[in-house]
Amino acid sequence: MGHTIIPALFIKSKGEQTVQLALKLTTAPRKIVVRFTGGCGKMSSEDAEDLYELFNEAFVGFQGAMLFGGTRMLCREDSTVVVPGITEVVHRIRSNNPQSISLGVVPRTSILSLSELGMIVEDDPQTPYVTIVHPEQDMCLMVQVGTDCPEVWDAEYQECQRIMEDLRGFAGFQTLLICYNGGTVTERELLVHAKKGWPVLLIEGSGRTTDHYASDATFLRDHPNVHVADKSAHAIRSYLIQSGALPPDKLRLVQSGRAS
Repeated sequence: MGHTIIPALFIKSKGEQTVQLALKLTTAPRKIVVRFTGGCGKMSSEDAEDLYELFNEAFVGFQGAMLFGGTRMLCREDSTVVVPGITEVVHRIRSNNPQSISLGVVPRTSILSLSELGMIVEDDPQTPYVTIVHPEQDMCLMVQVGTDCPEVWDAEYQECQRIMEDLRGFAGFQTLLICYNGGTVTERELLVHAKKGWPVLLIEGSGRTTDHYASDATFLRDHPNVHVADKSAHAIRSYLIQSGALPPDKLRLVQSGRAS
């Protein structure tokens, strides 16, 4: 086992303010917060292929804040195996870009328990994995959920949305929602951001919900704040630079200067 970050854990009830956490995110050198949403346990192995390399390459030099679902899925039959999912992207970006900062948001879906695997968030015998609090994040916000969510995991994106709203309104931060794969919860989050006019990037070729909207010409026409990038590090990185989430690529600038 390699060295892991021990995240600072915060617990709140749904609807309470999270000013302290928003302030901590403002310590990121670049005033941008990127929210990652998409496929987890139901993502196919094909759609998960090259997922980590894709974002590692695209985010080289990133110095902003990141929001994600702060959980990890461990294979039930062999707990040393981590099930691939969008929640495994952020800590890799964070490891390669130490000036970035990460916050995971976790709805309390059942009684929490401690085990040798970590803090167990969900242990449904019907699923081939056990969900724990992700051990590699700077901060983790546990949200106590009421019964009014269509799906209990909606509380994750709703909390992230509130944090992004605070950062936009009070700290002058840019925001970006990146969608990769995903199901009904991803769809609801995507539609909320689209309606608000906040920037969204859909990774075309990632499957399921994201691909559905990435190929919907009418939806894209009606929501010019929603952009599409091919499932390639180059395409994602180009959008990040164009949108200001990353600084201009120095190597590319030198090469273009020589070409001219």
